[in-house]
Amino acid sequence: MAQTIYTETLAKAAEIHGSTQALASFLRVPEATLLRWMSGRAQMPLQAFLKLIEAVAQSEKAGTANAVPEVVPQADPLTFRIGNLAARCAGCDSTQFRPVVPGSPLRMTSELECVSCGGRVVRGDLIGQLAKDAVLYPRATTASRTRRQAQR
Repeated sequence: MAQTIYTETLAKAAEIHGSTQALASFLRVPEATLLRWMSGRAQMPLQAFLKLIEAVAQSEKAGTANAVPEVVPQADPLTFRIGNLAARCAGCDSTQFRPVVPGSPLRMTSELECVSCGGRVVRGDLIGQLAKDAVLYPRATTASRTRRQAQR
């Protein structure tokens, strides 16, 4: 299975919901579709991913998330990627972040700060924006290519 932000979030959500069947029901998709998303064989739609991020964050806030969050070593900067795209700081365009509270578990609700400018963002919001960018980037690239070809 390919480890991506999508597959990691899906695995965490399946653990929170108790089973892939319960998660599939929550997302209103057939379990076979969910399993393709979880294995990385199919791309999850943006709206379903954003719903998933929100559900995981709500579970973390309520204290019902059973999954053991990753603890990040204090010295390691974090980067979040989907394909060739990286999550960027809205203030300075940097791609490196660190937890505001060093050594704290990394959750969707974790507050991060930009290594360069110190700007703060919630991890789930950062990943959600990255997912939106990942959907928009191919569309913008295709539109740009189409315009260039039309000008020839």
